[in-house]
Amino acid sequence: MNISIIGTGYVGLPAGAGLASHGHNVTCVDIDEEKVEEINRGRCPIYEDGLPELLEEVVSNRQLKATTDTIDAVKNADVIFLAVGTPMENEGDITLDYIRQASKDVANGLEQKEGYGVVVVKSTVVPTTTEEEVIPLLEESGKKARKDFGVCMNPEFLREGTALDDFLNPDRIVIGELDNKSGDLVEKIYSDFDAPLMRTGLKEAELIKYASNSLLATKISFINEIGNLCKELGIDVYEVADGIGLDSRIERSFLDSGAGFGGSCFPKDVRALIKFSETQGEKTELLEKVIETNVKQKTKLVEQLEKEMKLKEKTIAVLGLSFKPKTDDIRQSPAINIISELKEKNVEVKAYDPKAVENMKEIHPDINYTDNYQHALKNSDAALIVTDWPEFNQINREDLKKMKRPLILEGRRMKYEVPKENTKGITWP
Repeated sequence: MNISIIGTGYVGLPAGAGLASHGHNVTCVDIDEEKVEEINRGRCPIYEDGLPELLEEVVSNRQLKATTDTIDAVKNADVIFLAVGTPMENEGDITLDYIRQASKDVANGLEQKEGYGVVVVKSTVVPTTTEEEVIPLLEESGKKARKDFGVCMNPEFLREGTALDDFLNPDRIVIGELDNKSGDLVEKIYSDFDAPLMRTGLKEAELIKYASNSLLATKISFINEIGNLCKELGIDVYEVADGIGLDSRIERSFLDSGAGFGGSCFPKDVRALIKFSETQGEKTELLEKVIETNVKQKTKLVEQLEKEMKLKEKTIAVLGLSFKPKTDDIRQSPAINIISELKEKNVEVKAYDPKAVENMKEIHPDINYTDNYQHALKNSDAALIVTDWPEFNQINREDLKKMKRPLILEGRRMKYEVPKENTKGITWP
């Protein structure tokens, strides 16, 4: 099948490479000419585990190409995915500027397209967006939804860092459809995927995405509150989580206590659902508490560090800048808040991350970045592990000897072999 994907970010590019690996002919569309050229050379413009290798393969096999020409991409496609960003505004609303523009661009292509095709919203949008925003803009082409083209909403459930694997091995596929003909064509795309497939309405599919992320975020904030209590009691929150997780109704995933959640999805989606609910006359007090708890949790490490030493003119190593391992994405990362707090307290910050240094420089250009964690630890008064990159498990006694004070505060549970007296957890002893 000929598939075009509008947007080559953390959703569009893994989806494009994944569909190409299943034998579809994929055209990725982006307005950034440099990015398009990079993709056409088989080079990945973002970091996602496994994506650079697969992208190089499908480009070399001519299963995937990139272009800036939306009209041409739409004219030749059976299915067009909209996978552009819907970033958060200050008040919690999502910005629809990109998806509106993408819809207008696709409409221009539909004007010249012969035959039937389906436009699929893969971007995360609040309920009613596809019906009230996207379809009217597509119909500016002079063609009518249901009659001349189909419309579906196919939410993504990708975790950054494992986005490619999540796309190729999903735990479910949800297709929100305008009508049966639309859904039938999109279902064919996933015919050889081994996952439960659910077909539903457009609004239902939109809300499934928000409800899923909000529930997962709630689990994290819940276990962090329990973890803060565990810290006071001197007990291990991970043992408590293991016991809770044995209940099949609860399940163990997303009960790893730590420095709070970040990324482009959970903070944005929870806030957007709160804001959208307000427009419908509904209060979401639980979700508001989820956000409040998470904001406080992000700087708990700094509070604990202040109990250990006076921070003025100290040198602190911050290890891990991305919001999670295996990605270079720093959006809403706890490291942003932690570095801001340290700077306010007149601390010299030395920071390291395997992939996210360049992105963090755009927010905090005035701190010291190192090219490995050993250089960050050297002559530091303490270290904060914010992101649990696997390489940090290699920290050993020799690394600690190079610090002014061999103290590591863990914002994520680590598995290195260092003396217990030199480490303390954010919500565990």
